[in-house]
Amino acid sequence: MGERVREPANRRYTGGMSSKAALLGSPRDWAIDFAVATGVGAFLGVVGPYGSFFNGPLGVRLAYWIGVTWIGAAIFGVAVRLSLVAGRRLGVPAWFMAAVAALLGAAAQAAIVAPIAVTLWPHLKSFTPFIWYIQCLAISVPLVAAYLLMRPRLLGPVDAFPFQASPERPATEIEAGPVLCLRMEDHYVRVHTLNGSRLVAGPFDRVIAGQTQEGMRVHRSWWVARAAVTGVVADGRNLRLTLRGDLHAPVSRASVARLRAAGWLAPETASEK
Repeated sequence: MGERVREPANRRYTGGMSSKAALLGSPRDWAIDFAVATGVGAFLGVVGPYGSFFNGPLGVRLAYWIGVTWIGAAIFGVAVRLSLVAGRRLGVPAWFMAAVAALLGAAAQAAIVAPIAVTLWPHLKSFTPFIWYIQCLAISVPLVAAYLLMRPRLLGPVDAFPFQASPERPATEIEAGPVLCLRMEDHYVRVHTLNGSRLVAGPFDRVIAGQTQEGMRVHRSWWVARAAVTGVVADGRNLRLTLRGDLHAPVSRASVARLRAAGWLAPETASEK
């Protein structure tokens, strides 16, 4: 159990996000969304759709359209995520919930954008709320479609919800066999067995609570069944457990003492210095 190997430099294990961050997106997700929105807004400012090409100088149009797409990124970034989560819980197809998000989000966007546009260009006061809504909807639909293409994991894999771990049906009773380990992936949990892996709905703590076999949380985003462990690999101060099924699970430094106390680690396998 003292075998030493060198991990590739780019092989790193990271913990999962909190449930709120997983639901609403990470700072990196939002940075990408607003960067894309800025590019789209700049393009619309130059093109000037809906006759806006004639509304003042280029600088004003750019500021307006970039502002519009930023508002849309904020509205649809939240609306799409929440609608898809609601759809999963209700058993409603993702495409339908995304369409609902586009319809409702366009109304919210129109309510914010219309007063701004009228302030910049008073002659637009003649536009009815319906016209503003249709214009926002015409832009929001392709933006929502593009957003989902950028965030395919929001739709979830085809087999993401064939079952859910629960007290009535713990994840250890999956047809694929006993669970080897659990890994948190955003707001899902990947359940590994000897016959492959499936995704179940989180949160992680609830899925762990559904396990009926002995195991331990060895990392912020990993739980491992005791019977699945076949060895320990040390790389300097880092440890990882080798598991049945050719799997490996990282061990956080905070978990080393607990694993040693439980008899999972021999004293010589880890250095706490």
